[in-house]
Parts: sequence; C-alpha cells; structure tokens
Amino acid sequence: MSEAESPQSVQTGGDAVPFPPKKQAYFSLFVMTIVVMFTVLDRQVLSLMIDPIKDDFKITDTQAALLIGAAFSITYGIAGMPIARLADRTNRRNLVAACIAFWSACTMLSGVAQSYMGMVLARIGVGVGESGYGPASWSIITDTFPREKVAFATGVMGLGAMTGTGLALFAGGVVLSLVSQFEPVSIGIFGVIRPWQWAFIIVGFPGLLWTLVVMMTKEPARRGLVAGTRPKPVPLREVGRWLMDSWRTYLAVIGGGCLRILLGAGVATWGPTFLHREFGWSLAKAGITTGIITLVVSPIGMILGGKLSEHWTRKGIHDANLRIVLISMVLSAPILAISPLLHDPWLIQGLTAVALFFGALCFGPGIASFQVVTPNTMRAQISSLYQFSSNVIAFALSPLIVAVMTDYVFGDPSKLKYSMSLNAVITGVLVVLVTWQGLKPYARSYERAVRENL
Repeated sequence: MSEAESPQSVQTGGDAVPFPPKKQAYFSLFVMTIVVMFTVLDRQVLSLMIDPIKDDFKITDTQAALLIGAAFSITYGIAGMPIARLADRTNRRNLVAACIAFWSACTMLSGVAQSYMGMVLARIGVGVGESGYGPASWSIITDTFPREKVAFATGVMGLGAMTGTGLALFAGGVVLSLVSQFEPVSIGIFGVIRPWQWAFIIVGFPGLLWTLVVMMTKEPARRGLVAGTRPKPVPLREVGRWLMDSWRTYLAVIGGGCLRILLGAGVATWGPTFLHREFGWSLAKAGITTGIITLVVSPIGMILGGKLSEHWTRKGIHDANLRIVLISMVLSAPILAISPLLHDPWLIQGLTAVALFFGALCFGPGIASFQVVTPNTMRAQISSLYQFSSNVIAFALSPLIVAVMTDYVFGDPSKLKYSMSLNAVITGVLVVLVTWQGLKPYARSYERAVRENL
C-alpha cells in the first residue's frame, strides 16, 4: 500500500479507528471546499445588486440591509441547531448534499422574484439551506485529519469562502456588464426577469450539479467514540453545562467569531456600493476589481494562517489557533477603520487588499479553535451555535448597523464612508479585547482535549 493510500490511526474510545486514506481525505476536503465556495457565492452575490434592487423595488438602504442580512441570517441561525443535532448522529455527507441542492434552487428563485417580498422569501430559503452545511462539513473534516492539521484543512475550506466572495463580486460584475443593455425578459404570467436577476440564475445552477459530486465522497468514522458504535444524542442541558464550564474559551472563539464578522461583513457588503457612490465607479467595475483582489490575496493569507497554526501547535503552543486570530484582528481592524476615509479609490483598494490578507490569516485557526476542543458528540451543535452568533447576530446586524448609521445618524447616503469607518472602530476594539481575554483559558481547554482525546 502506497503512502498516499495508507491510513493513519487514532485511539478513540479505547479502540483504534483509522483516519481515511489520504486520497479520500483530500478528495473530501476538495469537495467540501467547493461546497463552501457555492454557499458564499450564492450568499454574497446580492451585495453587488443593492442599487439595482433599490431602483426596481423602490426600497431604502435599511430595507436592502434587512434583505441582505436578517432575511437570510435569522432563518440560517434558527434552522442551524436542529439540523446540527442531525449532523451529530446521522450521515453528514447526505445532509450536506441535501442542503446544497435546496439553497441553490432558492438562489435561482431570486432570479425570478417579482417583488421585494419575493426576494425576502427566496433569501429565507437560502438561509435554511445553508444553515446545515457548516456544522456537518466541519465535523467531517475534523474526523478526517489529525488534530494538528485541522486548522490547515479548515483554512483550505476557507479558500472556498474567499473564492466564493471573489467570484460573487467578479462574476456578478461581469454579468452586470454583459446584461446592462438587455431588456427585461417576459416569463408569462410569472412576470419578467430583470437584467440584474440573471446573476442569481447563473450562480445558483452549478450548485445543483455539485450535489452529485458531494454524494461521491465517503462519510468518515467518528473519532472520540468506541469503534463500531453509533453516536447517541447528547441532551441540550449537557451541551450547555460543557459551555458554561469553559465559558471564557467559548466567549473568545464564538463571541470573537461573531465580532470578526461584524468587523468584516460591513466592509464586504457595502464596499462596492461605497465605491459606486463615493467615486462614481460602475457596480461592474467595483465588483470585478474587488473580486480580483479577494481571489488573489485571501487564499495566500488562509494557507499561511493554517500552516502557522500547524507549526506552532507542533512546537507545543497550545493557544496557537486563538493567538493567530488575535494577531489577525490587531493588524486588520485599524486598516478597515481608516481606508474608507481616504480620497483615492485605488489606494483604498490597495489597503483593502492588505486588510483582507491579515483578516484571512485567522479563518482556518478561527474555525479549528472550537472544533479541536469540543467532544465529537457536541461538535456540530456547538458549531451551529457559532453559526447562530455569526449569522443571526453578525451577518444580520453588520449591514444593518452600517445602513442605520447612514440613514439615521448621518442622514445622507453619501456619508456611507463614515458609517463603515465607525463600525470598524467599535467592533475592532471589541474583538481584540474578547479574543485576548480567552488566550489562557483556551490553552487549558486544548490541553484537556488532548489529554481526554475528545
């Protein structure tokens, strides 16, 4: 048997359970990375359509923010917990496949929505579908790779997130450029397809096809259980007791994760609109340039962050994952606060690239941080708590906070830059403090996980 095919083993529950062969492991990682790409692609393409949607449906910035954030995020977070409980005791591969098929179909429905409420309902469907992929796919990867490689593997999955973000902006910009001269297409009694709606149809369809590829992967054996046994559902009170026993650790990794989204999502959501309003850039130009920056810069940061975590963990630095998160935020937050106030759009884009690089360092370590200190039978449920906080709280609030500041504090759409900067100042300070307080508790939690082979 070749090295590429020979499985490693790990002691779990008293019995040796092999890791999947390397070819199988990296195939699963590739497939799940593309799943992540589709989830972010389908989610983020809407951020480029804010002004066309406002023009066609006659809505305000605040209503647009509710469409981007709350309509998706609240249902995402609420549906996440029951689906995560399924992921902790059923076939995770099948669950991921069902989720991607559902949200891709709902994305395509955004392409035929005839009203603001129609868009809201389609976004609710996308939120329900996407809520199940994270806990299930992260759990699959954590059972597929050794503990010290989990940050690298989740960092690779992060490439899918950044690729999806970049493609949403780039492909959305290209589609807007191509269809800008199109006339609305009649679909009979169902109304019309507006030119900008083709972006949703184009990005949603490939996800339906990828469902078939997901079904070609294999479900890995669950670590932390006696070989051959089925996982038993863990009562919610037991999950709550575990969280309370290590509350400072989970405040740092989950609360800090929420604040990281609050910091970055405001910029990601409103960035193209800011360039359009402030400097007169077309949405196509803003989307294409920001997309290229994201596609080039973020993967480098994600890979380096994952490799740095692996290196430090092997050297015995038990808080490596959370330490990288802290460094990432200290470096990126000031740039995000300053850059919207500058007067040169290309300088702003250059600083955005630097901030994206520093922010990307913590993607893999941030996800791995709670995966590697949590028991297998609770992992997806606690992952769903992370999703709830980062989506219901952060993704719903970050575009809304910026929009409310613009509409009601500064009272002028042209003052969007001040809203973006103020949001970065407040959340930047909070995320650094919350992450810093958890360094020592997190190290103790990691040592316990290694000692008890969780």
